[in-house]
Amino acid sequence: MMTPRMARHLAVFLLTLIAVPLFPQSENIPPASAANGVQKRNLPADIFYTLLDINTSNVVLNFGARLANAGFAGVTFETRARNIYPSTWFWEDGDRFIVNQLGHPYQGSTYFAAARVNGFNFFESMPFALAGSLQWEIMFEPASSLNDVIATTIGGISLGEMLHRLFLEVDESPSAGAKIGGFFVSPIGSFNAVYNRPKRGRGGGAIYELQVKAGTEKSFAHFLGHEDEESSWQYPGAYIGMNVIYGNPFTQISRMPYSHFELSAEITTNVSSYNIELLSDGYIFSFTLAQTQKTFASTGLTMHYDFFNATNSIIDNAGYGNIQFSSNSFDWTVKHAVVFSERLILTIKAHAGLTFWGTSMYNGGVSAGDYWVDLGNTRSTYGTGENIKLFFSVSHKNAGTLKLSAAGYHIFNIPVSANHSKGNVFFLNTSIAY
Repeated sequence: MMTPRMARHLAVFLLTLIAVPLFPQSENIPPASAANGVQKRNLPADIFYTLLDINTSNVVLNFGARLANAGFAGVTFETRARNIYPSTWFWEDGDRFIVNQLGHPYQGSTYFAAARVNGFNFFESMPFALAGSLQWEIMFEPASSLNDVIATTIGGISLGEMLHRLFLEVDESPSAGAKIGGFFVSPIGSFNAVYNRPKRGRGGGAIYELQVKAGTEKSFAHFLGHEDEESSWQYPGAYIGMNVIYGNPFTQISRMPYSHFELSAEITTNVSSYNIELLSDGYIFSFTLAQTQKTFASTGLTMHYDFFNATNSIIDNAGYGNIQFSSNSFDWTVKHAVVFSERLILTIKAHAGLTFWGTSMYNGGVSAGDYWVDLGNTRSTYGTGENIKLFFSVSHKNAGTLKLSAAGYHIFNIPVSANHSKGNVFFLNTSIAY
């Protein structure tokens, strides 16, 4: 039965989906003409090449899995015939958390990028992320699972848009190094050139800031109803990471999703343990709050994909973690900069909103070296909840930049996953970086 709290969350989510398309998009694609070499819109051809890219991505991934003798590569005509029927699907498969909540969103990003590189805009590309995920689950998995479709589609949309835009920026350079880098950012974007199709978009020097940072961080988790279990990543650790900011955070007026976004990737270790993190946010729409000589501020609706995978055993490097958490959310965001002088700047970025799809897993012990997780030895939650993220930085022209951050999340299970979810989860990540 749906509780009033769940009904409120569902209403907010549906209203967001209804409201967002009301803001018109003006893609950064120049008008079609022979002079600039941009191909005119040809819908049948665009759909054909998008589906060809998606199919190529799935075939190549399955072929690689077969070469590696991975368990999920063992598909037959019989498994495909069975997977056609949703009644045979699992809610949760036995893949490790890092595969389900990071690998699948990255896989989904290739489907989304296939549509974007063939001329579809942000909203038009969403169905292709779902189509690619369904093809993979039916045709290339021995047993289909619903949680994979959700993670691949939702995570693939936000991650795919960011990687597509970064690909366009990198691909502008004629150097061989940039082409190689572009392949790693968006393999499908690079592969699409094999068809000799003219570019459907161009980078415009939109990278606002690119930083390498180092610092220390710690993650905490509390599993309601399982207080006797280990609730914290064992030690704080030192981390190194990269942060890219696309578009101006403080004066952004967005009518097109992800005209501005921030993407941060980090790895933390203290010799005995490690933590992998990915934090992101992108404006769906935004407007300027203030713009003076000393104060700049923007605000708007943002979409987030965040991922954490922490383990207390450094040798456990194949995807098992002691504390694992991911969040897909819509937040209201404020980004504010105060210029004290031409040398000193203070920035505050705050996000708060609805985690419409959150997942967590606690592994009670280090698992064996096989691919699959023993589902009886985990504490999982799939559900919705709330989140708040705060980021502070002080930048000095000569001394550098000091950053403080805290990201807190709460999710409770939803009825459809009650048999696989073990209760509410509170998760907190804090860090200091230079």
